[in-house]
Amino acid sequence: MKIVIIGGTGLVATELIRQGLTIPEITSIVAVARRPVHLEADVPDSSKFKSVTLRDYEEFTDIVKSELAGADVCIWTVAVTPFRLSKFDFAEVKRVCQDCTVAGLRAVLEANANATLANPTKFIYMSAEGTPEDLTKKTLVFGDYNLMRGRTEQIVQEFGKEHQQVVNTYIVRPGMVWSHITFWRSVQGNMFRAMNLVTRAIPNIGRTELAAAILDQAVNGFQKDQKIVPNADL
Repeated sequence: MKIVIIGGTGLVATELIRQGLTIPEITSIVAVARRPVHLEADVPDSSKFKSVTLRDYEEFTDIVKSELAGADVCIWTVAVTPFRLSKFDFAEVKRVCQDCTVAGLRAVLEANANATLANPTKFIYMSAEGTPEDLTKKTLVFGDYNLMRGRTEQIVQEFGKEHQQVVNTYIVRPGMVWSHITFWRSVQGNMFRAMNLVTRAIPNIGRTELAAAILDQAVNGFQKDQKIVPNADL
């Protein structure tokens, strides 16, 4: 099984790579990112890993597309999270979250144009818990951002329906992802685990658990007709 992880240097992506290399069913992992992805020294089998770079996630060259060919699964992890919105203007946020996603879908489609309905590529789009499906209502917090992410989910689903012979699209909606990689994330994770009230109020999931859940779905398949997976099911 060949898995492509786009956004390969991110928090979740690096854990997907680490765990994916331990799964026997996965024979090839291609990480696509704007800078090279370097493996840790103790990875079990680096021979099935390849790092591929591109200049921008909206521009998939023929060389990068050739690495997408034959992919059984493509996991899209590229996004601007709510806590980084202040670093970019909204036009750039929309470009990264929506336009680049569309470019990725098209690249996967073009790279696997000869695929059949019996073996289409699974495109797993990592969204976020709370993304609205009703785009007529704006939330008080991150209103325009949430509507844009909701519309992006719609685009992903519509693309999958239109090109289901080649690409089957799925959406996972994790809550806040916590990790021990940095001191702040460690404090944040411990706080969520200790405060049950906060944990119930804010859906959250550990980075390790999220990666394991996504890989399980990638390898073993999604439940029948489940195209959107909420945090509670991860």
